[in-house]
Amino acid sequence: MADPALEVPPDFASDAYRLIQDTLTQATNETPQQAIDRLRAAWDVEHNERVLEEAKHARRELEDKDNCLAEEEVMRECREAEKKKPKMNDFNEAMPISNVIILCPLQYALYKLSTFDYVDLWYFSPVGCLEVSRFNRSNTDDAFGVTRIDDVLTLRSIASVKASHNSVEDHALPFEAFLQGFFVKNNFLLFYAKKASWPPKHLDSLAKFFWNIEMDPMQSGPNGSATILTYASQACQKWYDDLKVNRAFNIAIINKSLIHNISWEVNVKIGDERSCKAS
Repeated sequence: MADPALEVPPDFASDAYRLIQDTLTQATNETPQQAIDRLRAAWDVEHNERVLEEAKHARRELEDKDNCLAEEEVMRECREAEKKKPKMNDFNEAMPISNVIILCPLQYALYKLSTFDYVDLWYFSPVGCLEVSRFNRSNTDDAFGVTRIDDVLTLRSIASVKASHNSVEDHALPFEAFLQGFFVKNNFLLFYAKKASWPPKHLDSLAKFFWNIEMDPMQSGPNGSATILTYASQACQKWYDDLKVNRAFNIAIINKSLIHNISWEVNVKIGDERSCKAS
């Protein structure tokens, strides 16, 4: 639609309007110029009304557009808020609870697994997993700490960088807990390490390692449990360290010479401790 504000008034003095001019002159006894002025005045009134109406219409359209944009923004914000709003997931009405409940360790242990770093197996024990509830009560989810990744300082949640003061080193664990406990072979190896995308080759080697350690004949000798635990603890730490520099060995292969050396050291240490207690 053409903008009425841009319209140019007709030439009322032209021959096209001569008949109207003559009619007005005879009816009003006015001069031809007065008749032309009357026609121009009438056109101006009608033109101004159309200009005003068009301005009102344009203003209404602008207001309607602004209202639509405002409504769209409100709807967009509502949609974004709805996306961020916590939702309760659905459940399978026909599925009962599983036969075994996998205990969840501290975020610190899970973070170590995700970066393929050494972490004490204690974190995956029932006692270690109980630390989760105690830790959550004393720390907020949005608390952060500083950790070093590849020589770069990075902010991470406290839960992922704070070790437990109650953790027990592998060689200090009860022998049965280290080798046969559910948390070692299932909670750590078969569930969380696999969930952290450890390569199958590494998982298989660790599984064979635990089996070979459990079956080693040194276990039945004097101080055999302490010897095997010390070997396992040192071997695991060495394996993780060597993985970081890309020169790792096959941990499943038990080094008999190293076990005998550790056995001698353990026997000497235990003998010294007994002598101190006796004196």
